[in-house]
Amino acid sequence: MPDNNLNICYVAPDIPVPHTGTFVGGSTHVLKIAEGLAKRGNNVYILSRRVNKGQKRFEKLGENLFTHRVYRGIICPIERTASRKLNAPKERKGISSILESIYFLTVYRLALMIIVARIIRKHNIHIVLERNSSKGAGVLTGAIFGIPSVVEVIDPDYSNLALKLAKRVFVYTSKILDPSFPKDKVVLTSAGVDTEIFNPDADGDSIRDAYELHDKDVVVYVGEMSAWHGAENLVHVASKLDQNIGSKHQILMVGKNVESLKEVAEKNGVLDKFVFAGFVKHEDVPKYITAADVAVAPYNPKGFKYMEKYGFYFSPIKIFEYMACAKPIVTTNIEIVKDIIEKNQCGILVEPGNIDEIAHAIDYLFKNKKKAREMGRNGRSAVLKSYSWDKVSGQIYESMMEILEGGNE
Repeated sequence: MPDNNLNICYVAPDIPVPHTGTFVGGSTHVLKIAEGLAKRGNNVYILSRRVNKGQKRFEKLGENLFTHRVYRGIICPIERTASRKLNAPKERKGISSILESIYFLTVYRLALMIIVARIIRKHNIHIVLERNSSKGAGVLTGAIFGIPSVVEVIDPDYSNLALKLAKRVFVYTSKILDPSFPKDKVVLTSAGVDTEIFNPDADGDSIRDAYELHDKDVVVYVGEMSAWHGAENLVHVASKLDQNIGSKHQILMVGKNVESLKEVAEKNGVLDKFVFAGFVKHEDVPKYITAADVAVAPYNPKGFKYMEKYGFYFSPIKIFEYMACAKPIVTTNIEIVKDIIEKNQCGILVEPGNIDEIAHAIDYLFKNKKKAREMGRNGRSAVLKSYSWDKVSGQIYESMMEILEGGNE
């Protein structure tokens, strides 16, 4: 049994660390968990994705924190076009797709296991932490060396064998697992937020100045353009707000590819209601949130087969970021999100895809400033208490210590 300072191998080869403009949520998650573990005096070695030659194969990211990077093509960067995308319709596979799938299931996974083995031997690893999309590359290698493992299950794309071999499985919802899976191995957790970077004192005035928003009621959306995020609904929300409150409102869109809504906004005659800030640095996002009066997360998982099967299974980072900046939230009445909003009284829940309800909730918060401020304060208090990345990484660290103190049983 080691002392309280562990050597940890964090296996997340599908995720660039730090982020490179893609996989921002996943990159934030992996980096913040690793930083939290390193701050506790542990040495953390991340196996992450190498996107281009500009990234070093090995890099020290901070005190006690290192990353080993690997290309998906092992010797060169490639995109995986034939990967099984959750919720994507089934398509007939050609020879190239079949060969690509075989490569990722055999050659690539074996290469990852060899790299993990080298990390284990070189750095005297005590425990392996694996992201479920690694499909057992860390867990299986750890088992060969007699090293215990913990798995973070973010979505249903996991290896049953890896979960069987793992000592603990961290999930956002237990519905994502088989009902027969041992309950004593399951730990319910959440994503988190950096409460120092995301705070109510961020310089939102600079954003209002830059986009001439000082006399406006401002809604902010931060995030991706994946269909289940529901961002496209905001075009119709803008039209509805026009009918309710006239031309005073603006919707501030922050994130990669948000500009893709420009064409549909123009067709609907509401392009002037939007400010498309696009992708911004992670440390600058709080300024955009604090520039707003209301934050929105219009998730709409309807029609996505895995979410219909398991329910909504992500832990919404954007919700915690809004809360940390003390903004009232309008979001949808879906699993996980509903629990956060109701428990902490920090926003208004609406039905997914219901334009009238989304617009009405935003309008209500614009007109009821006192209630909006109360919700914002509630959210800030809640993240400080329950949803910081430090708390999430601490939960993982405590489980690791329990596993090692228990003789890996």
